[in-house]
Order: sequence, then C-alpha cells, then structure tokens
Amino acid sequence: AVTFTNKAASEMRERIGGMVSKKAAEDMTVCTFHSLCVRILRSGIEKIGYKKNFSICSHSDQVGMMKQLLVRKGGADVKVKPDEVLSAISKAKNKGVEPQDMEDDFFSTLAFAYQNELRAQNAVDFDDLLLLGEKILREHADVREIFRHRYTRVTVDEFQDTNALQMQLLQQLVGPPNYHVCVVGDDDQSIYGWRGAEVANILQFEKFFPNPKIIRLEENYRSTHAVLHTANSLI
Repeated sequence: AVTFTNKAASEMRERIGGMVSKKAAEDMTVCTFHSLCVRILRSGIEKIGYKKNFSICSHSDQVGMMKQLLVRKGGADVKVKPDEVLSAISKAKNKGVEPQDMEDDFFSTLAFAYQNELRAQNAVDFDDLLLLGEKILREHADVREIFRHRYTRVTVDEFQDTNALQMQLLQQLVGPPNYHVCVVGDDDQSIYGWRGAEVANILQFEKFFPNPKIIRLEENYRSTHAVLHTANSLI
C-alpha cells in the first residue's frame, strides 16, 4: 500500500495492524512512494551505474551544490536563486523531461551539471528516487519480476494526487495478466496540479488498467450538512 506522507503511511499501518494478525501486518509493505522506491533502488541501482551504498541528498545539500554551480556557470553576479533552479529541475524530472530538453538554456546547463555532480558523489535527490526506481523496473525484467512477485496486490491512497511518473511506476509494479490494483481517490479533491499531479490518472484509469470495478463512496462522515452543501454547490 502506498500513499504520499509518512503520517498517512503510519496511520494506515496502525489500522491494518488492528485488522489482521501481527505476522500478516509485518509482512505487508505500507509506505510512501519514495520509501518504496528506496527499496527498489537498494535491490538494483548498480544495474544503472550507481554503487549500492548510494546516499540521498538533503534539500540543504542540494541548495549548497546549486549555489556552487551558479557561480561556476553564471559568475558571481548571477541573479537566479538556487531554489528557483531546483524547482524547475524537479518539475522536469517528474514530467520525464531530460536536462538537455529543458526550455531555458541556462537552467538546462545547470541541470546537466547538477545531475553529473550527484552521480559523481554516488547520490540521488528526492525526485531521482521515483525516476530511477521506475527506470530500473522498466529496463530490467529480473528486478521487475522480483517486485511483481513480492507485491501481488497493490493499493494506492489519494490517487488523484499522483503524477505521470508515479503512474508509470505503478504500471511497472502491476502487470498483466492479473491487474491486482486498487486505488482510492476523488477527482474533486485534486489540488496539486501546480506540482505535477495528473487528475487524468483517475479520470482515465481504464486507459491504464482495463475493466476496473468502480465502488462509489458517497457518504461523508466528517463534515456538517452546511459544509457539504456549500462544497457540493462549488464543485
């Protein structure tokens, strides 16, 4: 079972622990997309040229690296902020855009240098976890089969918040002939388009996984009538 935040994953683990035996709960993987990809990378990152003991770059490490690259590539007077470049690189990665294909030439140069620097340090950033996890599953059938065999049932929470890369990862994890996948989501709650979420993932689910069974959850136990009436009018 995958979700978006550590808090949600922890709550899901707790609820599952109350429903099944302790052994069954321990056998399940309940985590975030990024934690799942760390497991995948630990199993096969050497197949794409990294060493197994790779490190995950923190945000402050990324900013420090980008500051150096900005001076190196643009001079001491460059007006671009590190976070501005890192945000553009992150969006490009989640859309599957290579550094050389980024629209801004200067950002493209920085992205290329940044990725080379990460590689030289045997490090990955947060977005690389998804990007490289999907790449390993797609390009290496032996690793893909290990995880498909391990995870015979997959559940995704808050599915309306998934982006194109996360959908591609899910397709590598869940393959034919038996598409044992269950997703929970509400297209009216899709509010993360600004960070790459693709509401089409839930609206066009049948395009990715054929003949799904749709179960509508239409009772709301959380809000008062006034709140529900206002929200439904707006929707």
